[in-house]
This record gives sequence, structure tokens and C-alpha cells, in this order.
Amino acid sequence: MKSATRTGPAVEEPEWQVLDMRLLPAALGCWLATIVAVTLGWFAGLLLAVGAVGLAIGLWVVLLWAMAHRRERWRVVAVTGLATIVLAAGFGAAGAWREHHVQTHPLRESFGRSVNVVAVVSDDAKPMRSSAFGGQRRWIVHAGLREFGGGATWTRVGGAIVVLAEGSEWAELSPGQVVRFRAKVSEPNRADLTIATLQANAVVERIGDPPWWQRWATSVRTDLVDAAARALPPAAAGLLPALVVGDTSALSDEVRDAFEIAGLQHLCVVSGANFTILLTALLALTRLVTAGPRTSAAAAAGAVVLFVVVARPDPSVLRAAAMGSVTVLALLTGRRKQALPALCAAVIGLLAVAPQLAVSAGFALSVIATAGLILLAPSWADWLRARGWWRAPAEIVAVAAGAFVVTLPLMVALSGRVSLVAIAANALVAPVIGLITVIGAVGAVTACLWGEAAVWVLWCARPPLWWLLGVADRAAAVPGATVSVSSGVTAGLVAAVIVVAIVAALRWSRTRRLLAVGVLGMAVVLVPVRLFQPGWPPEGWVLAMCDVGQGDGLALSVGSGAAVVIDTGPDPRLIRHCLDRLRITRISLLVLTHPHADHIAGLSGAIDGRVVDAIGTAPGELRSTVDHDCPPHPRGESQAATQPGVVPSESGEIASPSSAATTEPTVPGQPAAPRASGSLPPTGPPVSSERMAASCALSLAGDRAGSEAATHRDHHEHADDSGGVERVSALARAARIPLLELHAGHVISFGGVELTVVSPSRIVPTTLPQNEANDRSLVLKARTPIGTILFTGDIEAGAQTSLLRNHDVRADILKVPHHGSRTTTPEFLRAVHPRLALISAGADNAFGHPHSTITATLTELGATIARTDRDGDTIVLGDPANLRTVTTRRRTTTGRALRTAVRGPT
Repeated sequence: MKSATRTGPAVEEPEWQVLDMRLLPAALGCWLATIVAVTLGWFAGLLLAVGAVGLAIGLWVVLLWAMAHRRERWRVVAVTGLATIVLAAGFGAAGAWREHHVQTHPLRESFGRSVNVVAVVSDDAKPMRSSAFGGQRRWIVHAGLREFGGGATWTRVGGAIVVLAEGSEWAELSPGQVVRFRAKVSEPNRADLTIATLQANAVVERIGDPPWWQRWATSVRTDLVDAAARALPPAAAGLLPALVVGDTSALSDEVRDAFEIAGLQHLCVVSGANFTILLTALLALTRLVTAGPRTSAAAAAGAVVLFVVVARPDPSVLRAAAMGSVTVLALLTGRRKQALPALCAAVIGLLAVAPQLAVSAGFALSVIATAGLILLAPSWADWLRARGWWRAPAEIVAVAAGAFVVTLPLMVALSGRVSLVAIAANALVAPVIGLITVIGAVGAVTACLWGEAAVWVLWCARPPLWWLLGVADRAAAVPGATVSVSSGVTAGLVAAVIVVAIVAALRWSRTRRLLAVGVLGMAVVLVPVRLFQPGWPPEGWVLAMCDVGQGDGLALSVGSGAAVVIDTGPDPRLIRHCLDRLRITRISLLVLTHPHADHIAGLSGAIDGRVVDAIGTAPGELRSTVDHDCPPHPRGESQAATQPGVVPSESGEIASPSSAATTEPTVPGQPAAPRASGSLPPTGPPVSSERMAASCALSLAGDRAGSEAATHRDHHEHADDSGGVERVSALARAARIPLLELHAGHVISFGGVELTVVSPSRIVPTTLPQNEANDRSLVLKARTPIGTILFTGDIEAGAQTSLLRNHDVRADILKVPHHGSRTTTPEFLRAVHPRLALISAGADNAFGHPHSTITATLTELGATIARTDRDGDTIVLGDPANLRTVTTRRRTTTGRALRTAVRGPT
């Protein structure tokens, strides 16, 4: 293969350079043979090896013929093909042997049973995304099996296992630590030479200590995390260890999500870029001190070994070390002729050591990205320089574009998502990544020697980290930053064909002009619409159902720029984007109906940049943290007395709707007016200590006596305060947002909107099991200018039956329970008899929501159905006699379709 490169400071005639691609077929053959053996089974790998041997014999004959007839070209082809086939046969046989060992492993005979296990931890525990704000956090731990069994019968055998566990003690385990635990054995989720997946159901027991070098590595990582926490703001402090050594233990979900959208997620794991930066800096230092080639090579090798130990010597880090070293070779030599064979040799060597890398997405992305840097980036940089670009920006853009283009098909196949801002984001942050990595590495070394000095070193990383986080946050906030497409092998192949066609077409200037005109035209039309969305929200809107994916997120307008928000969906950026487009700057009350991630995980996005007066939950859900937020008060003195609009009864509880005359919620610039209601102020001055005290009074009013509430609180099964309960409480505490408990009987007024809490009761269960959280959902009935709205959370058949016995559930508008799942009974839907049914569900969700029986029943009742999976964001406006919905997908439904019949009060 030939490629044009240019030498010298000026951009002159290209000097064609022949790339040495003789090892490329061998690397691809070894990779493919290993994939076949690992994914299709040992028999398929063995067949491939046998077939390759037969083909190799044929190529040997061709080689002899070419040598006898002096056919040089045929000889080269035969030698290359023979080497490729022989290596592929060997790798296929090796993969088949490994896979056969996995399939016949004695632990697999225990599928479905619980056994005692002794294993060696091979990597740091990785947190799983929390599914609720109650319960313990779950962890994924990779380990190597040593023995298993029970009693007097133990089987000593090796193999890779994956452990799913709960409890903070798992997060504290270091690689190399020998542990004993009891677990249920199940089949592995992926075909990657993993023996089994173990679900730990007992406390882990440590046996001895990890090796000294692993203890040293853990100490370095811990010291770096501690120094970063002292020197940097929380978001930056969690990001720095991830950038430097791949330690994501303190990385927040918000930063992680922003990096994924912006196409920067590769920075949060140990990649070849880490090694490239560190080796380049080290070699520059050795050149500065005039060290010889041998000294420089020895220093570079030592640095790689030390970094691999600190970053954990698992296969992914070894892969990163190899790719980084290859990239450094390409940069130092300036000749891709040497870099490409080195890359191919690294692939072959890594697959020989760790065959499971053949089916690793990270390995594939790393290899392909490195190939893009070798094959595409230099040519593209030269092309940009020939058109007047300075060298630095030309190389930065070329590297970002090259890596994006070559990895795009694989990203489509894996995730079905394409980041449209990835090239720009990576180009903008490229100048600071090296600086952050070097400062972090120096800080890590300094932290081992002198902690205070490390704080000062890491403080220097504040400006570049501010820039990096700012770029990621703003890129993720761009409307349409990511595009969802089909995923899978077929989609990846289609994307590859399109990429190849576009790259080939760009070689002609006329095609480049046509594409540029097309992209510019689309940008002129689409960008203003996506950024500014003229006419959204429609004037006079009352209710908005946000498209937050598979979850709930609703906003009830209570004034200009103010709303009551009910649930926040699973993704902070989606609810934030929706509320921003609704121009909501103040949340008068934020209701979290129940502790499941699809309703509460987006909390940080909802409160970001907005004034929030209070967060409301069902009784007991946050009781384990409420005392931390409540200031002390004299015994017998009611806190509620300090809060306008919240009137205590004689027992110190919040008054029921008819028990007291209270004041209308205060609106800035308007006097308060009397009203018979236990109302809460949706607006007013920023949260003060008095207001916090008042809100605590309401939050503690869920039981008939304060002492009884304290007794119940001590028995709630929030076993791990490091989980979601603390997350919600921490967010509220950081933003000085009161936490409230709402229960049946509370009536909250916001001008012309009145919220009545229908369920649950004030009685707090002694335990709060997660599998019953749906039926503990807060159920609210709102009286609004467009009629009565029933918000139902995720209540299922049991709670629905209870509501039918004790309450009048008729409503004009129904937020259908549980995303339209079939846990909703037809009797409940008939009792509500809504004119408009709102269903919040994710497009193509794995649960089949909404269920066809639910939509059929609603259609029989004559209800109009609005669904986020089809309609996107949905606005409801109009009046009770003429409801109207407007959606982001430009489907408008008039009042006639919603039935204009007017019923009596509900």
C-alpha cells in the first residue's frame, strides 16, 4: 500500500512511502480464528484449525512452484499466505483448547446451586448503576477461581469468574486479594472464556494479604484519590484519577454520562493515550538531559512496567500499553512503515497471552483507533496543512477525525448511538489532556512521598480540568448531540460501507464541495430549530410529559417559569433538556413517587440551574437521612409554626385539608390570602434555615408521634447508606433543598393548581423492600385549568384495588401507571375513565411497554392516548371542554378527538 507523506517545514511535493503490510493478514487471521473458537465453541475452532492446515499444505505447494519457476510475486503471496494460515491454525487450536476447558469445567455442574468459593481478585470492583435510592450498591468483581466446594469436598481448579455482589466490603478489595465467599452459580452472560457468573449471597472473607506490589499500587491510587479530593472540586477530583490511572471509583454518573454523549468516554479508562503521553514526556525529558538511546529505552520500559502495575495488569491495560507504545514508535520515527508491523505484532502477542481480548469491544476499538492514527491521520493532517492550517490544529483535528471515522462502524454495531459532537469535543480537549495526564502522574508520585506537596501539584490541574469538564458538559447539552440508529452486525456493516464510500468520495474536490453544501444546508435548517425551538412550549401550557426514555418525568405549570415536577426519569441530561426547553427556572415541588431509577436517577439534571423549593417522597423512603438535614429544635416546640402556609394541629402534625385555616402560597409581589388548606409555599425567597426547619416538621409528620417515627426509622432496610438514599439526600443538602414526606390527606395549593395526595397513608412500613416499591408510589390528584389529572407513579394491581375501595379516582387526564404495563387492571382504567391517557415509555424498550391490552382498553373507553415513545415530549393545554395536545413530533390533537363532553367535578 502506498501513502503520501511530506517532509520538511514547507508543504511540497508528496513523497510516497510504501507501508509494510505483510503482518496485517497474519494479525487478522489470528484474530478471526480466536473469535470463531471463543464464540462458536471448541469444535468450530478445531474444524477451522484442521481446515487451515489443509489450506497451508496447498500454499506450500504453491510456494515450491513459485520458487522453481522464479515467480517472485507468487512467492511473496505464498509466503505471506502460508504464515497467515499457519498462525491462524495455531490460534484456532489454542482457542478451541481454552474453550473446551471452559465448557467441561467442573464448576459448570453447579449451575443453579450455591457453593463455597475461594478466588483471587483480578481487578478493582466496578459499580453497577443503582436501580433505586434504597438498598445496597451492587458491584462487578472479576476474579480467578482457585477452588470451590463445601464441607470435606473441595475441587481445586482455575478459571475466570465474574462475581456480582452487594456491600461496600467488595469495593475495598484489591487485586491479588484471596477471598472466600458463598455464591449461587449461573451461566456467564458473554462468551469470553468466563467459567461462570457467581451471585454472592454471603459476607466475603479475606484470606491473607495481596502481594506487596499490589499493595503498593493500591496505596498509590488511594493517595492520588485523597490528594485530588483535597485539591480539586468534586467533579474534577473524581475525573483526575480516571484520566491518569483509570480509577473511576469517585467518578460521578453525571460526568460519566456527559463524556459518553460527547464522545470522550475513552478518556475515563486506561488507554493507549495514557502511555503515549507519559512515554512522550519521559523521552523528551531523557533527551533534555542528553541521555543515550539505551538509557532512554530502559527508562521508557521501566515507566511502562510501573504504570501497568499501578493501573492494574489486566488484559485491557496490557492492550493499552501495547497500543500506546506503537503510537509512540510512529510519532518518534515519523514513519508508519515501522508502526503498522509493530501494531500487528502487538495484536498477535496480546491474543496469544489473553485470547479473551478477541471478543472485547475495548480491544477492537483500541486497535482500530491506533490503525486510524497510523494510516489516516498523517495524510489528513498534511491535506489540512496544504490548505493553510497550522501544524498543531491540523494534527489535532486529523487525529480526532481519523479515530472517529475508523471506530464509527463498531460504535454503531455495539450501541446504535453516534455522537455528532465527538470530533469537535475531542479536538477542543486534546491540548489539555496531555497536561492533565502529566500533572496527575507527577501528583501521584509526589503523593507517595509528601501528601501536602501533592495537593499543590494537583491544584495546577484545575484550569485544564475546568476546560475539559466545561467542553464535555456543553457538548453533551447540545440538542441532537447523539443520534440513535439501529445496532447490531448488519448496522455496523452498513455504517462501514457508508464510511468507506464517503472517505473515498472526499478524494475528489467536486464531491467535497457537494458534501460541504449539503452539510451546510442541513445545518442552516436544523440547527436553529434544534437549538431555539421556536414556539415551544406553547403559550398557556399546563402539563408536560417529558420524553425521558424508559421512565417518568412530568411537569405541571404553576406560574411563569415555575412548575411542579413529578419524577425525573433515568437520565439527568434528558430531564434537564426537557425542563430547559420548557423554560422552567423554579421547581415549586419536586415529587419522587417511589425509589426506582427510572423515576429518580435524573434528579441532578432536574435541579441543575434551578431553584427548588422542596423534594417530596412517600413516608419512610428517606427517613434514614432526614435527621441529618433537620436542625435541632426545642422539645415540644412545633417546627411547622415557623413556616407560613403550614399549620400544625394540636398534636403537632400538619393540618388536614379541613382542620385549619391557612394562608395561600406566597407569590412574589402578591399578598397572601386566606385559604382552608395545608398548603406549602411553592415560591418565595431562597431556602433559609427557618424554612428547612419547617420542612422537617412536615417530613416527620408521617407518623402519629415523633418517638414512634424514630422507632420505625431505625428498622428501615436501607442497609447501605452509600447508595441512592444518600445520593438523594446529598444532592438536596448540597442545594439546600428541604426533604418532605407526603401522605394521604395533604393538600398543597399553588395558585390555580391544587394537589391532593391520595396515597399512600401516613403509616410507615417497618421494612421497605424494593420489590414492593411500585405499590408504595405516591398517587396525586391535581385540579388544574384543564381539568383533573391523576398521577399514579408505578402502582400495580394491589394498590389500584385499594384506591378503588377508598377513593374516587375519576379524572380527565390519567398518567397511566407503570408505563402502560399489564399490571394495570381494566377495572382501574374504567373507574378513572380518562379522556386523555399519558404513557411514558422508552422507544423499543425491552419490557414491551405499553402493553397492547392496556392501549386496547383505553381505546374502548374513548380515551386519546399520548405516548412518549411515539410522540416525544407532549404538552397538554386548553380547557376542560377542549383539551389539546402538542408534541415535539408535530402531531396535534384537537379537543374533538379528546371528547368534548364535560363531566361533573372529580
